[in-house]
Amino acid sequence: MVIWNESNLGCHDTSSLENSVGECPWNARVGDIMQCGVVSVQQDESVYAAISILVEKHLSGLPVVDCGRLVGIISEKDVLCLLRDFKHLTGHVTEYMTKKVVSYDIEDTLEDVGLALINNTFRRVAILREGKLCGVMSRSDLIRYYVETLKVPSLQEDGESRKRSLQAKDVMKCGLLTVEKQTSLYEAADILSSRRVTGLPVVDHGMYLQGIVSEKDILRTLFDPYATTCRVHDIMTEEVISFGHTDSIFDICDCLIHNDFRRVPILNDGRLVGIVSRADIMMFILKHRSEISKGMA
Repeated sequence: MVIWNESNLGCHDTSSLENSVGECPWNARVGDIMQCGVVSVQQDESVYAAISILVEKHLSGLPVVDCGRLVGIISEKDVLCLLRDFKHLTGHVTEYMTKKVVSYDIEDTLEDVGLALINNTFRRVAILREGKLCGVMSRSDLIRYYVETLKVPSLQEDGESRKRSLQAKDVMKCGLLTVEKQTSLYEAADILSSRRVTGLPVVDHGMYLQGIVSEKDILRTLFDPYATTCRVHDIMTEEVISFGHTDSIFDICDCLIHNDFRRVPILNDGRLVGIVSRADIMMFILKHRSEISKGMA
């Protein structure tokens, strides 16, 4: 996974940007914007070494290499499936990794990469130089490039019974980043870019959940030369899978395993109160594994 340096975006006049969707120079080469520094794991490493990196670095996937050549990827979704079933992970990374990995060459264009990330469920692709792994490019990287290229200003930070007893409120994160329906596309893109998140809940003034806008929604619009939309409500997804704050974390776990999204909103009487991600559940299960196992015996 690419280790990105924090970007300091300046404040600029954006009055001329409201009709500029699609003008970003997507014909640039991947190598023109990719930063060096890749977090990867050797295929003969212990799977727990890979889990440790995923958790500590807050990554959703980890490239697996052999002498610098990409041989697979191990994702938090793969790990979550194994942990959910309480399997003992005693082997090496190569036994649990996914071997089919989409990759691009450093000389390919951003358009090639962007279209692949729009038309598929994966969030990032491996970047190779002369057949060896040299980086990873994600949807958020492309959105960040768009924001920085057009100089969009950074926003200011304005047993089953045992399973049921482990509730969303025990795991969820509070203090959420949200947008409203009338938030501009450029503000939403800037939050995703500067705060390095993959999606934003859309709420009203009472914090009632209205939908969600993802980096894929925004990226699809940025790549559309005929797009005229400027507001979140035009591109957001209104049908959102959510859970109550007292719902079982194992129900949430099953949902995150069988779907391509990484996190779900948590509601209390319709109001957004938190978010639970795959990484949150992974960390909770690893920390409380012995207690959970005893309770389910």
